[in-house]
This record gives sequence, C-alpha cells and structure tokens, in this order.
Amino acid sequence: MKLRLHVHHAFTGGWCADIDDDLDRQPDDPFWCVDQWPTLQEALAAGCARLAELAAHPNPSRLSALTLAA
Repeated sequence: MKLRLHVHHAFTGGWCADIDDDLDRQPDDPFWCVDQWPTLQEALAAGCARLAELAAHPNPSRLSALTLAA
C-alpha cells in the first residue's frame, strides 16, 4: 500500500492535512486528518510525522475503523 500526504488550504482559513491510500480516489475515509493547522509548515510537519508512524505498521487503520472501535 502506498500512502500519500495531502495538505491544502481549508475554508476556515487554516490548513488541512490528510493521509490516504494513493489508489483511493474518494478521500472520504482517510487514515488521518486534521483541518485546523494555523500554518502550512505546521501542517506539513505533523503530516510527515504521522505518515512515518503509519508507514511503520503493516495494516494501518482508517479513521472510520477507529471511530467504530471507540
């Protein structure tokens, strides 16, 4: 599986970062997502750190799986 980090400007004025499967064309169930980063640099740094954590696991969980388990 290839994961990708996507960072973009959010409608709220900050930055959004999410990690998803490179082959997933519908970004409706990412592995990680935070949409309240005040700067691009913070969004990139957090996203890269989380991407490194997810890459260390052979089968990372999507957010929906984590929500259902809670």
